[in-house]
Amino acid sequence: MTETANTANTANTANETTGTANETANETAKARRTERAVQAVQAVQAGNAVQAGGPVHEAKTGKRNRRLADALPVVLAPLAACAVALGGLTTWVGTGHAGTPARIDVVPGRVYLPYGDGRETAAFFDIANSGGSGDRLTGATSPSALGEVTLTRHRVTGAGGAYRDEVASTGVPAGGELSMSPHGVSLTLLPKERLRPGDIVPFTLRFEHGGPIRTVAVVVRPTSSF
Repeated sequence: MTETANTANTANTANETTGTANETANETAKARRTERAVQAVQAVQAGNAVQAGGPVHEAKTGKRNRRLADALPVVLAPLAACAVALGGLTTWVGTGHAGTPARIDVVPGRVYLPYGDGRETAAFFDIANSGGSGDRLTGATSPSALGEVTLTRHRVTGAGGAYRDEVASTGVPAGGELSMSPHGVSLTLLPKERLRPGDIVPFTLRFEHGGPIRTVAVVVRPTSSF
């Protein structure tokens, strides 16, 4: 009996160690993504600052830089708050959060610059839930979009073809996160005006149990690592 109990304890310890390692890895990945988001915004601002080309161009660039400078605190403050929330997920169970209401935090996201003459594009956000109950993202709105912003899921067929479906909602698990991507869930929108890299697009995300959350997304080229 003693040997069996020792074996069971050893197995439990190994499982706990593996779980902690996975949580640490997830936290590190999210921290790096948050850092890249900050760097992307700063890089766009710096790139615009060094452009030149005459009085008219400089005036446009100055106006654009001021818009980015004004929007930068709006982007960075929620980034810092969500980084703290993501870090707290590692101690979620140990601190008794299981069973508590959902607590949603949204990292400011990115909007892809449309291809060529196209207008339709997609937005992506990282959404963390540090509460003890799951929630669901049910939709989004943006004053910069024509009509509704649709929640879509991208899929790949067995033959290698890609397509997307409109979905009514998608889950944000308790103690976990929803990370949108071009290969998974995203928000599809048709901007009212032509977008440029560095533009700030406001969004309001709606959740099944929590209230609406206002956030922003930065326009980036599809090749950006942000």
